[in-house]
Amino acid sequence: MKKIKNIAIIALDSKKTDLIEWSYFNKEFLIPHSIFAFGFAANILEGTLNKIITELEPANMGGHRQLCNLIENGKVDALVIFGESNELFESKDLKAILEAAVEYNIIVAVNRTTADFVLHSSLLQNDYKIHAQEKKQTDKKSELNSSATYPLAKAS
Repeated sequence: MKKIKNIAIIALDSKKTDLIEWSYFNKEFLIPHSIFAFGFAANILEGTLNKIITELEPANMGGHRQLCNLIENGKVDALVIFGESNELFESKDLKAILEAAVEYNIIVAVNRTTADFVLHSSLLQNDYKIHAQEKKQTDKKSELNSSATYPLAKAS
């Protein structure tokens, strides 16, 4: 990971206020990094950080799959999710994103306290070498496709 990290931030509807408060509290730590977010989260972050945020496709239009692909291609260094525990563990889309994050050994924070500790870590402020695990070889061609590896919910 380079000194400037690529951070994906997901905020579910119930956590808009938390995202606003958190981004103001961590403004000086977030500004140097590249930020990816969906919809209203991108708008909130642009307002609180006063910087351009890379907006991902809407979640119902394939945004979760886009984020999984960014993780798989090494274009996301950290993932921060703001949501209620039932939303995190019941959503197939979020489960797929979390599985990709674990598979590719990126930083993951699923609550505000962890996100604060991550952002305030001296490791985040410098280059860092990810300790990648060796991947098991597979004969299944379907596992080469990210949508098969990380099944996402279908938009309705």
